[in-house]
Amino acid sequence: MPFAISLSFSRLTEWLPHRLHSRPASPIAFILCAGLAGCQMDGVGLENNGKKDDIKMPSTAIEESYGSDSGTEITLLLRKGAAGLYEGPARDVRDGAVLGAGELGNNQIRVRVKNVGPGLAGVAAQVTAAKARNAALIVSYLPPAETASIAAIPVTQRPPMLNLASAATGEDVFNLASDEIDSMTEGVKAAAPSGHKKVSALVPADFPQSDAARLGSAIWNGGNTFMGFGRYGATDQSADILTKNRPLIQSAEIVVILGNTPEIGMVAGAVRSAAIPGQLLVGTNSWPQSVYAIPAVAGAFVATDDTQSSGLIAERYQRHFNHSLTTYGAYGYDAMAIASGLIRTQGPQAITAANLRNKMGFRGTTGLFRFNATGQVERRMVINTIDGGKLKVSTQPSQSF
Repeated sequence: MPFAISLSFSRLTEWLPHRLHSRPASPIAFILCAGLAGCQMDGVGLENNGKKDDIKMPSTAIEESYGSDSGTEITLLLRKGAAGLYEGPARDVRDGAVLGAGELGNNQIRVRVKNVGPGLAGVAAQVTAAKARNAALIVSYLPPAETASIAAIPVTQRPPMLNLASAATGEDVFNLASDEIDSMTEGVKAAAPSGHKKVSALVPADFPQSDAARLGSAIWNGGNTFMGFGRYGATDQSADILTKNRPLIQSAEIVVILGNTPEIGMVAGAVRSAAIPGQLLVGTNSWPQSVYAIPAVAGAFVATDDTQSSGLIAERYQRHFNHSLTTYGAYGYDAMAIASGLIRTQGPQAITAANLRNKMGFRGTTGLFRFNATGQVERRMVINTIDGGKLKVSTQPSQSF
């Protein structure tokens, strides 16, 4: 029968950190569990955490395992930093996953954290081992080459993969993290709600060709006409950018600018200097905040993740891990929410490609999202315009697909 689940997490009734068990030459298990009043959830009650005990994380020099020893395994593949610890986004993903497993796992999942060493040599071995342990899902935050190598493994030899790093393609590969192309797609939808617009894109000189193809497809799939893309360099001046890209800029009703450096201000200046009546500008969630103060970007549409629900776990995340919740921490939490929700409602065999492609989507700490046929995430984002040097909310995200 059709299956739909919302991952906005209701009625967390208690928080029960348990003892940390340590035995020589065996994994450390840190069991976290929380009672749930139900699995169809509306975003209310995440903050209703009764206990205030601090989580003390085990050393990352050894293997980590969290949740019930008898629970369905979710394998989390990460890479440690030079100091032998999970650092930056990898640490945040791990911590978010631990919190999610504890609050939502209901003693039915076990998260096994595995370090993937430098290079590709260890990737296949880790995936093979996960398959041998009957892991139901691989959650991965790894560099592009390692991510692609997992995606290339036939699905008969690995579990489905939930990827939290840069987008990858492959059978039963699902990309949870949003990038600037996702943001651009939603920004163009806001600028041209009925489509039928001519859209040009300006991208950095090192923008990957594979991403350029995906960008064009996203614009065409939105019902618009993609006029093409031009590139800009770090040393280009506005006049140079306009000269190199004049036909693209002059033919467009909407100009999209991608990138994450201050040069975006120079590019926006080039677009505005063409003085095309009624032309709209679309930015992305990768734009640095410093760019917002540049007059040329005033009025630009910028779509950002719906972070309202992340506030429901931010205090507990900060308290337990002693650092602030980040987007990657929220992705780690939502990955466990997806796995936990499916297993709670349909059992250990519920993590399938068909269920992950549920068209009604999932509601997590990062808002409402779903996966399309190619495994790319589709999100309901907040639509902002740049006004007075700041993002000003124009449209709140829709509550359904």
